[in-house]
Amino acid sequence: MLDKSRLSAVAELIRDHISLDSLDRYCAETGVCRQDFVVIDPSEFEGEIFAVDGSNVAVCSWSVANLNLIRAGYAVYRGRDWRRTVITYDDIFLADPRICAEQFDPYLEQIFGLKGIDLKESDLERLSTYFRELQEYIALDDATGEARPGDLILYDGSFDVFEPLRGALLTVFERAKEKDVALLAISKSSTLPWGEEISLPFVQHTSYAGSLMAPGVPWYLCLKDKKVDHGQGRWEGETYIVRFDGRSDHAFRVDAPSYLEDRIGSVLERLAAYSCSSECLGYPHALFRAHRDIRITDQEGGFLRLKLMEMLEEMGLGQSQVRILMQDFHDVLEMRPGI
Repeated sequence: MLDKSRLSAVAELIRDHISLDSLDRYCAETGVCRQDFVVIDPSEFEGEIFAVDGSNVAVCSWSVANLNLIRAGYAVYRGRDWRRTVITYDDIFLADPRICAEQFDPYLEQIFGLKGIDLKESDLERLSTYFRELQEYIALDDATGEARPGDLILYDGSFDVFEPLRGALLTVFERAKEKDVALLAISKSSTLPWGEEISLPFVQHTSYAGSLMAPGVPWYLCLKDKKVDHGQGRWEGETYIVRFDGRSDHAFRVDAPSYLEDRIGSVLERLAAYSCSSECLGYPHALFRAHRDIRITDQEGGFLRLKLMEMLEEMGLGQSQVRILMQDFHDVLEMRPGI
């Protein structure tokens, strides 16, 4: 049974440390001050907004390898009008360490001009995540090829990525710079920490601080020279905290390549003009649509799993063999009646 004293101790920890009831400590330890919150003046523009997203659902696992359904693509908007959604990848992926090179390398070599992936032993558990992110970078590259100068391309996530695929992302940066399109990564959740005694949530606390220091307006804050570990220098760009609409309670981590540093204000002004939808106030609506159009539901994963089981039985495997291969023993325990 849950020890209520432990829960009470955690509640006290949240009250005393994680909740932010004073800005003095926050400002002193992070180096953030009122002048760092730059007000954004939303400005509409004539170009298009491309929003890139991906999705991954596990179909089955047999301990040494697993099968996943992966989808990636992008939604395109002109102003507040949806134009199209493009699916660049929609297929199953067999995550097996022994064949990963033949699955990754053709994409890396042919699309990004890289020699191939170099995975360490500790990376092998993340094969499906790597492959989904690779497909998202391919979607980013495809959107960059479709975009015109001045367009915005948004990525759902962060540019501070796993090292094995960083080269692909840097190639996209170079192509976007040559094409003169703005490339931004927007994270729905962030692990940026601050604080010395305990890890404190920087994005949430900065959002609260911004509501007091720049109330009722959209703003952005650059993390350059702030006392926050945000991977500066590892991916050739800068990180910002942005509130896209002054009426929203939410701010987001936004990563931008270094070539945008001198014009990040004007880029965010354009994006803020299209982040005021009633469906998701304060979040870029194009990314909201991309998430809805590209996501894989649990029902899709479950249906594919059943279809695979049927095929295996049609190919001669007995039901017991199929169950042993595809059934997690945790599921077996859950089906047993309680004592």
